[in-house]
Formats: sequence, C-alpha cells, structure tokens
Amino acid sequence: MAKKQSLKEKQLEDYIDKVISEITSFVPIIKTYQIRYMDEETNSSNGEFSVSYEPTTFDAEFYVYRSIFKKIPGEGLVKGFKDYVKIGLAHEVGHCYIWELEGIKRDIEKVASLIGFLIATILDDKKI
Repeated sequence: MAKKQSLKEKQLEDYIDKVISEITSFVPIIKTYQIRYMDEETNSSNGEFSVSYEPTTFDAEFYVYRSIFKKIPGEGLVKGFKDYVKIGLAHEVGHCYIWELEGIKRDIEKVASLIGFLIATILDDKKI
C-alpha cells in the first residue's frame, strides 16, 4: 500500500515538475520527458536525481529518489533547498549535453555540474 503523501512532499513534486518543465522549455536537446519517482533511497552514485537520455529521439527520463524527500527542511521549500533541487536537476541536464557533445564517458561529473550551474543561473533570472 502506498504511503500517504505529505503537503511538503506534494509541494516538492510540484516544484520538481516546474523546474524540469522550465528547463526543457529552453534546452533545445530535450523534446519530451518523463519524471519517475523511484522507490530506491538514492541512485548508484548516492544522488537524489539521475537522468537517462536518448539522443536519437531527444527524450529524457528524470529519476527522483526517496532521499530528497527526507531533506525537506522543517520550514518547507525554503530558497536554499529550492536552489539545491534546481541545481541538482540542472546538473542532470548537463549530462544530456555531454552525451550530445562528447558521446563518451570521462570527467563528466565536473562538466555536468558546470553546465548545471549555468542552467540554474538562467532559472534564477526567471525567478524559479
């Protein structure tokens, strides 16, 4: 039986949807996407988010793991937490760019973070 979702968890899901929707509205390499909420605590790198991307169809699947819900501050979705989520999601989009531009695996975590910070800065200008 599914656990009853708290108001803060629902607000976080709504915020994640809003951020990904905004990102995909100006990122030309993602045409369609899905958001999947995973039952696992974290991904294989102990992260709260991951992405799979299909370059031939420009399709992305964003994975959100349980641990992010445990990090919601008692005050709810405060600016610092929202920034943390936004940068994490933008980092995942950075992976899509790397796969498009390079197609091979190297020091991708650093590059994805740099691209993610650029995307998060754009989102800041949009007041997301």
